[in-house]
Amino acid sequence: MNDFSNERLLVIAPHSDDEVLGCGGLISKIKKAGGKVYVLIFNLGFEKDDTKESQEKRKKEVQDAMNLLNVDDFHLVHDTPDNNRDLDAKPLHSLIEIIESSSPVSLEKIEPTMVAIPTIFSHHQDHVHVHNACIAALRPISTPVSDIVLSYEAPEHSRWSAAGVFEPNFFVEIDDVIDQKIQAFSKYKSQIRPGGRDADSIRNQAKYRGQEVGKNLCEAFYVHRFIL
Repeated sequence: MNDFSNERLLVIAPHSDDEVLGCGGLISKIKKAGGKVYVLIFNLGFEKDDTKESQEKRKKEVQDAMNLLNVDDFHLVHDTPDNNRDLDAKPLHSLIEIIESSSPVSLEKIEPTMVAIPTIFSHHQDHVHVHNACIAALRPISTPVSDIVLSYEAPEHSRWSAAGVFEPNFFVEIDDVIDQKIQAFSKYKSQIRPGGRDADSIRNQAKYRGQEVGKNLCEAFYVHRFIL
């Protein structure tokens, strides 16, 4: 697992910026090694008094973050104010179809070797809904079968959840790519919250996860499937 050069990673995110907060380091390491990365984002999130102009600004933030991370392709499923509301109310089968086949970065089209999905340990209903859709789409009887399936954490969600607490069992050292992860998140200017969602909080979370396994800076994941 120290050689990411042949990996094809698909990151599935409920909202834009989840992919950076949860997997920005892993994305950067795979690209640095010469592997491929694809990102499927379900929506831009909904904010009070959202307008077409604010949505367009956030769509540009996504493009800027993807450019900085040098991902091979990405797809934003719902990119209008009306479609961004109530992701958790959309039929589960429609999300599964997007993940399996209808998206330009679907499992069927890119055949990823590794898939990173949002954890179920979240108080955010959109994250839970997308997690359930991912688990269904990635079931072992489906084809192609991705060898590695991981859940990534949403730091501000995963310690306050009806399902429990995110307890990782897979860690990726990100000392060499932490700056790129922070720079990628900085492209999401509308989502920065000093003291909670900023460069300091990202670095502090990486230090916390690193200390759990005797390392410096890490991203943490939960393994659902790992085939060698």
